[in-house]
Amino acid sequence: MLSSLRARLLLWYTLILALVIATFAGTVCYLFWRSLVDDVDQGLQGSAVGLVEGLRPTDFGDFDLVLPLEYREIDGAPPPLTYYAVWNGAGELIDRSAIDFEIPMPAATGARTHDGRRELAVTAVNGTIVLVGRDLREIQGEVLGFATTAAAGGIVALALSLLGGWFLVGRALAPVARISQAAARMTAGDLSARIAIERTENELEQVALALNQAFDRLHLAVDNERRFTADASHELRTPLATISAELEWALARERSSDEYRRCLDTSSRAAQRMRSVVERLLTLARADAAEMSLQKAPVGLGPIVQDALGILRPLAEQKQVAIDAELGAATVVGDRDRLTDLVTNLLSNAIQYNHPGGQLRVDVWPEGDAACLRVRDTGIGISAEDLPRIFERFYRADKARTTHSGGAGLGLAIAKWIVDAHGGQIACESVVGKGTDILVRLPRVT
Repeated sequence: MLSSLRARLLLWYTLILALVIATFAGTVCYLFWRSLVDDVDQGLQGSAVGLVEGLRPTDFGDFDLVLPLEYREIDGAPPPLTYYAVWNGAGELIDRSAIDFEIPMPAATGARTHDGRRELAVTAVNGTIVLVGRDLREIQGEVLGFATTAAAGGIVALALSLLGGWFLVGRALAPVARISQAAARMTAGDLSARIAIERTENELEQVALALNQAFDRLHLAVDNERRFTADASHELRTPLATISAELEWALARERSSDEYRRCLDTSSRAAQRMRSVVERLLTLARADAAEMSLQKAPVGLGPIVQDALGILRPLAEQKQVAIDAELGAATVVGDRDRLTDLVTNLLSNAIQYNHPGGQLRVDVWPEGDAACLRVRDTGIGISAEDLPRIFERFYRADKARTTHSGGAGLGLAIAKWIVDAHGGQIACESVVGKGTDILVRLPRVT
């Protein structure tokens, strides 16, 4: 039972509450005892004064004792609550109460507790010692009765507190149970399970919100992984099916050299496409695992764009796309190879998804602490519902891009990673049928 958090909390609550009740009851009992003893001391003080005043010196050097009224024997009167004893200066007992126990002469004056009795000794004339005392059994009985009542009340209060504590602890831990149930449902495969925030106590609301956000990210990550796996399989299945079909066709019977050449050429293009997909997947996998380090150094963004344009110009001419570039001086600290991949991906997309006879505009300029790169085309554009997802892996807008160039949908994902790795920002605006505008901002070296 003690393995339960509820039981352990209740146990600690019980121990602390019992300690508080016991401390309180003990303190009250002690104060009650001290109050009664102080009353006894005051009564003994009055009795001692009466006895001292009753001492009468004689001509022979002795004393006569005139007893106060409380110590005189009167028929029908109750016996006195206190007893007394008187010693002269030589230590001889002069008089005492009719009691059945011995009263030793006190070694010093003042109040003391002795054998369950409270006694007070004072000094009178000529060194006479007067002692008065009272049995404390009656007072002890009162204190014991009070302590018994306090203990019974404490036990009742502890029992009621335990019942209330069990209820309150259960209510306080109910949100924890709901959190555990939501986590268990997710573990069982229900990725849509969430914690009901409106039923969570204020202290646990932030925890529930954080867990729900973590569940959302986990759900998204699992969905992305599933989609990533399905898309990767799809992208690799097509070239593999092409190669397999071509080889089966070639092996079915004897073919001419031209037919074999066409078969090998088709298989080679399919293999190149598969290799491109695998290399890009490997790049993203290394980036996710933080295994790809950037070799950063000051590099001009304009020359990188100029080199990429030189590589892609034949493709632009083939697509009849006119290129207009204005490359200003903007230096960044970055990995030249990765930045080349970034520019190449953006320019190749702008060419591939452009209309025949379209235009491509590339600008590089410094702006404050940023080096800006803008790639604008007059191509087919991207719809508003597809625009927020273009940087996701394998994502391709169905209507806009599926029928163009057969891309795997990894270029913009790699571009996004490169920009993020350099501490920059990338944004895209597009209108279907009018073109796309991509703006990259990277930290600039001033």
